Amino acid sequence: MDERERELSRALAARLTAAGALRTPRWITAFETVPRHLFVPRFFADPAHAANWELVDGTAPGQRERWLELVYRDSALVTQLGERGTLLSSSSQPSLMARMLEALDFTGSERVLEVGTGTGYHAALLCAGLGSELVTSVDIDAGLVSAARDRLRELGYTPTLAVGDGADGYPGAAPYDRIIATCSLPQVPAAWIGQVAPGGLILLNLYRDLGGGALALLRVSGEQASGHFASFFGGFMPTRTVTTVPMGDAFGLVAAHQGEPGERRRAVLPVSALSDDAFDMLAALLLPGVHRIGLQPPGQPYQTWLVGDDGSWACQEGPDVRQGGPRRLWDQVERLHGEWSARGRPGRHEIGLTVTASGEHRIWVTNGSE
Repeated sequence: MDERERELSRALAARLTAAGALRTPRWITAFETVPRHLFVPRFFADPAHAANWELVDGTAPGQRERWLELVYRDSALVTQLGERGTLLSSSSQPSLMARMLEALDFTGSERVLEVGTGTGYHAALLCAGLGSELVTSVDIDAGLVSAARDRLRELGYTPTLAVGDGADGYPGAAPYDRIIATCSLPQVPAAWIGQVAPGGLILLNLYRDLGGGALALLRVSGEQASGHFASFFGGFMPTRTVTTVPMGDAFGLVAAHQGEPGERRRAVLPVSALSDDAFDMLAALLLPGVHRIGLQPPGQPYQTWLVGDDGSWACQEGPDVRQGGPRRLWDQVERLHGEWSARGRPGRHEIGLTVTASGEHRIWVTNGSE
């Protein structure tokens, strides 16, 4: 790194430390010394948040300063786009990476599996903090793994890198003391539980169409894993083996029901309830396959739609809600909110998850109620 790049890297680490995302010397030093710009020579920016992506290339004439400034912001950077502008890969938000590394309580001797190599930046941080010999990383995209290997070698890091479906883990280097996923999966893979040493930890974001940013931190004991969700929001792109509904298709689901009168009633719960940090996560976990979309029809009140993969739908507009299909989605949201309120409105960190050997996922709260 030249002096300008070192200055930017140190400044990023300082901001993360001041924000409380970084606490321990191991990871502070890693963020200070690992050059993020090496791993994102080009990426896509969307300044207006309108899915109008533009390429930012650090090698292009006149772009270097803007490129560097964006690289060392505390922001995720989209590095790969698919058809119709779908997001395929990114460099995760540095503060989220930092909080996840701190949450895993490393002492320095743990063997770690990273699921989702991506650009290789997070793998480099792991190597800087633990040593290459303790780090294994897997990604389904062979091109990403190859590029990451070259960048890591340039810095002198030689972790074990593999191409494969991250849901399978990587048995070749097991057992691990930690598994950390920088991608999102709909459930905790049974293979991971089998590849973690007793007492080891798993940290991953559970993918849900409603979002929620649920980060489960689970300790493995026997053939099951159990623990709480992190207190902070942590969302990632889903693995490519997860079937997702593109935004355009989601709007199509809404359009299919716009002309239906449905069952109308006065809403008991305002849609703003879904803005509560903890309830938003809980609703996302317990209402899989449900999408939320906001619309502003000309001359009409703002509409919030919930649309299920099974054809169920709900539309809240003003004080009323309309519903149709096999399930009454807003009824389910209101019932869930009532149960959550009756239990004292537990925060994210008070909500837990146990994954059994059979693959069952049980949500519970700290007082043991399930």
